Amino acid sequence: MKGQRRLTALVILLLVVAVQTATAGDKLFMWQAESATATVTMVGSIHVGQAGFFPLADPYEKAFAAASVLAVEVDMTDPAVLQESAMLMMQKGMLPGDETLQTRLEPALYARLETYAQENNVPLAMYQKFKPGIVAMMLVMDAYQKQGFDPELGIDKHFLDAAKAAGKEIRSLETVADQLDLFLEIDDTLDDILVAEFLDQTVDIKAETAEMIGYWQDGDAEGLDRFLQSEIGDTPEMVAFYRTLLDDRNVAMADSVAAWLDGDTDIFMAVGAGHYAGENGIVALLQKRGLAVAQVGK
Repeated sequence: MKGQRRLTALVILLLVVAVQTATAGDKLFMWQAESATATVTMVGSIHVGQAGFFPLADPYEKAFAAASVLAVEVDMTDPAVLQESAMLMMQKGMLPGDETLQTRLEPALYARLETYAQENNVPLAMYQKFKPGIVAMMLVMDAYQKQGFDPELGIDKHFLDAAKAAGKEIRSLETVADQLDLFLEIDDTLDDILVAEFLDQTVDIKAETAEMIGYWQDGDAEGLDRFLQSEIGDTPEMVAFYRTLLDDRNVAMADSVAAWLDGDTDIFMAVGAGHYAGENGIVALLQKRGLAVAQVGK
């Protein structure tokens, strides 16, 4: 099924999506929510990037400069956060007892994974004790880095560095435990699906990325939402995973934005681009509350 075949594209878009500076269309992937006392600027963020992403379009930088607070999903530049992430991976991301990746996965799937590892110089031995969901995410990152994408050039990293240089307050919408638990506590029924997804995705990962970049460049949130929905399919396990990965988090993020608008502080928020689109996206959730939200043009 398509939803089973390409979950990795969905995960890439939400957590490690690689997009470029918008250069097409008349909209940016940016919205502003306003009250009588505060403005919250909301932009799609990424975690890995390329040098060509910069400089960003002027409205991004101007809105950031005007805000006194930067809000992100998690501040992954904080040494304490990085230390906690490593600890959680060792505590909750490992397979129990004598179980290994090879024994957890179906034999035919593991054979495919071995072939991929040999062809792409992936040291599969180092992944043997990690849970399959974690392995899938590690391999996604490895594949993107081999295409020239670098976490040090991510949009989040860009604004985090700028915020610290300017002495701005940084707020995290989630904890690192919140984010890692999305994969550390994944249902066992998705183990083989996630790894198979990754292997299938490598066939056309460049095309998938180009499609996502197009939606970003055009500021086309609805197009992005259609893309996401097509990736999910109708498999119950996939739908449930999607709701946890995206919809549930959107509600919490929208709650934070609404609370900020009751205050008197202008905030610049950078979270994954997929969180804004569709009827369950942050923008729609805020509009349903009667809040003023407008997409920003170039």
